[in-house]
Amino acid sequence: MARSRRYEFSKATMRQANERSGGRCEAEGEVYGLDAGQRCNVPFKGGAKEFDHYPMPATEEGSDTLDNCVTCCPDCHGYKTRTFDIPAQAKVKRVSDKDQGIALPKVSMPSQRLGKGNNQHSATRRLTKGVGLAYFEDSTP
Repeated sequence: MARSRRYEFSKATMRQANERSGGRCEAEGEVYGLDAGQRCNVPFKGGAKEFDHYPMPATEEGSDTLDNCVTCCPDCHGYKTRTFDIPAQAKVKRVSDKDQGIALPKVSMPSQRLGKGNNQHSATRRLTKGVGLAYFEDSTP
């Protein structure tokens, strides 16, 4: 399966999105781990900001526009990546594999039979003569 192409934002688009954000996180809503309609609004510290593709994923043509660019803090971007992006990509891969007839290999565990060629004869074998509790008892007077 060929790797999907990513449509990255241009520097001009990132500059415009950064200016639009006013130095604060633009992440909004449940996909970023916030309440519906709530905006993060955390001020960026230093250069700690990331440019996220939302609502269109980076693999869709036309996703590299200013309207699809969200300037967000690393916490919001990480949350969305873990809980939204990665599971969505995994589902696309599973559906694609199923459509192509690709399945996980069926792994069977080989069984070990007791008997010839195997050193283990029985788990309940009788103790040999002379070995038993007396063997472990202290024989010193």
